[in-house]
Amino acid sequence: MKSGLVYRFMCWYDAYWRRRHGVEKFDELLSFSFEKYAGERRIMNDGSWIEPGDWLAILHFNRECFMNSSANPKDYLRNALRFRKLLLSSFKQLAHDINANEKLVMVKAFHGVSWMPPHGEKLGFLIERLPDSTLNQVRKFYFKILLKVFFPHIATAEKNPIQPHAYWLTRNNLLKNFAPEPADELLIRQ
Repeated sequence: MKSGLVYRFMCWYDAYWRRRHGVEKFDELLSFSFEKYAGERRIMNDGSWIEPGDWLAILHFNRECFMNSSANPKDYLRNALRFRKLLLSSFKQLAHDINANEKLVMVKAFHGVSWMPPHGEKLGFLIERLPDSTLNQVRKFYFKILLKVFFPHIATAEKNPIQPHAYWLTRNNLLKNFAPEPADELLIRQ
C-alpha cells in the first residue's frame, strides 16, 4: 500500500496542505498552524473566554510518527499506549515552552478537530461533537480516507462510525494540567 498511487498522492497532498496552511512542526507528534478566532465570543471550561481576534494554535498530528506502528491487531493496545505517551510528553513540552516561543506566547487556546473518540476532559480539554453539516460530512469522508490509506490496521479495528469532534485546550488548562511541578522545574534547570 505504501508504494501505491493513492498513498503517494495522499502524501503529496498532506505535504502541500501543510505548506499552504503554514503548519509548523513542534515535535515528533504535534504540529501547529496559527489563526485568529473568528467565531462568537465563547466561555471555556476553565471560565476564561475566547474572543473574536484571539490567537489559536490549530493542532495537527504528524502522521509520520505513526508510520512504523505495527499492523498486527495484537499490537493495537501497544500502539494506543505509545500514542498516549507521546501525547502527554508533547503537551508537557508545550507547557514548558509556551512562554518562551514567540508564536506560542500570543496563543489563547489550542484547537483541533479529530476522528478519535472523545477523551481528555480530565486533562482540561473541552470536547464537542461537531454537528452534521456538509463540512463535517466532508471531514468524515476525509478522515476515513486518511485511516484507510495511512493506517489500515486502525481502520479495520475501528468499531464505531467516525464522528469528528472539536478539541479545545485553553492556555490556563495547558499550564494547570501539563506544566512541570515546581520540584520538577528545578531538575529541568540543573
